Amino acid sequence: MRAFQSSRRGSGQRGFTLIELMISLVLSMAVLIGLSSVYVAVKSAFRFQESTGRLQEDANFALDTIARELRMAGFAGCSGIQTLTVAGVTTRYPGNVLASANPNTISGPNPLATVESGNAEVTVQPFTPLNFIRGFDSVPSTMFASGSVPASSGTDSLFFAGGSANAVGVTVAMSASNSPLTISSNVYGWSGANTMIVSDCNSSSIFEGTVSTSGGVTTIAHDGTGNSTDTFNSSYKFGPPVASGVDARTGAIVMLAQWNFFYVATRSGATTPSLYRITFNGASRSNAEEIVSNVESMQLHYGENTQVDASGAATRVADEWRTSAAGVTDWARIVAVRIGLMMVSAEDNTSPDVVLTTPTLLGQTYTLPAGASTNRLRKEFSTTVVLRNSVAAR
Repeated sequence: MRAFQSSRRGSGQRGFTLIELMISLVLSMAVLIGLSSVYVAVKSAFRFQESTGRLQEDANFALDTIARELRMAGFAGCSGIQTLTVAGVTTRYPGNVLASANPNTISGPNPLATVESGNAEVTVQPFTPLNFIRGFDSVPSTMFASGSVPASSGTDSLFFAGGSANAVGVTVAMSASNSPLTISSNVYGWSGANTMIVSDCNSSSIFEGTVSTSGGVTTIAHDGTGNSTDTFNSSYKFGPPVASGVDARTGAIVMLAQWNFFYVATRSGATTPSLYRITFNGASRSNAEEIVSNVESMQLHYGENTQVDASGAATRVADEWRTSAAGVTDWARIVAVRIGLMMVSAEDNTSPDVVLTTPTLLGQTYTLPAGASTNRLRKEFSTTVVLRNSVAAR
């Protein structure tokens, strides 16, 4: 009897029916589909945030680089660019300083001379209010040596020049106008021939200087090859501070003359353009340096001062903003530059949910470069730089 009861209890156990199993599978698939949708959405959001973050980071670096250098445009010491003189210099940067053809990515020591060869104030006189800054509505092909013109997308470019912030004080008064300059110490490692600026609050001059050190004393000779008279303008004598007397003056400082040229171009094999820079550091030009990639366009607006005060002096206020370099009436009156960058994602289809709209750059409708993908993420970034060394109109 007990065996019979045990057998009946065992036969009463049941498993899943086919209907129950199918319901379970359907519910499981629904859960998996829901989780997959969440995963895809999270991944897409992460990809979008990562791309926008990179655009922000790259744009900030690019704008900071341009702005930091641009703030020094037109710097020529205490007395300013308006008093900078040339004693016998026949080219913007004395010829023998850049006699070497290496690197030769940009033609000539004075890039503007190739663009405006008929303008004597550009080709002969250095660092004048007219030419210490110059913008272009494209990348001038004449500024580059044959065969090295970059593949530009037709965006704006910017050239500006000025004295370096790395200056050294003059420690010994010149005994004669053709005496070498004696500086406190050669902390920046200057050597050989350099294009330099010497300035105090009364006068300043650009010259070709040869730096040498002997017995712990560093001197800078202003060479006859660059300055035919081998003296500074009006036989001026630079020296350390003089506290009182007829010759009271502030101390003179010496710095390298330098320039920067920023433009946008596409390197061979790249799918998007980049921001490039070429520099001159007083002795040599650099090769074109890729600063930031994925910069599709750079647009520049120029703040021009067209007003004068009651005394007839320039107000130094940007009362007119020119949206193109061609619209600038007087480069000597440019007191600010607004820089706009159109950043583009490195990949197509960064976020398929983003609806493509017509972008703008510095308030103007932005036209995509020929052949550019419409599926990339684009974002505008801009900043305005006041030219603190700009001078009053002539």
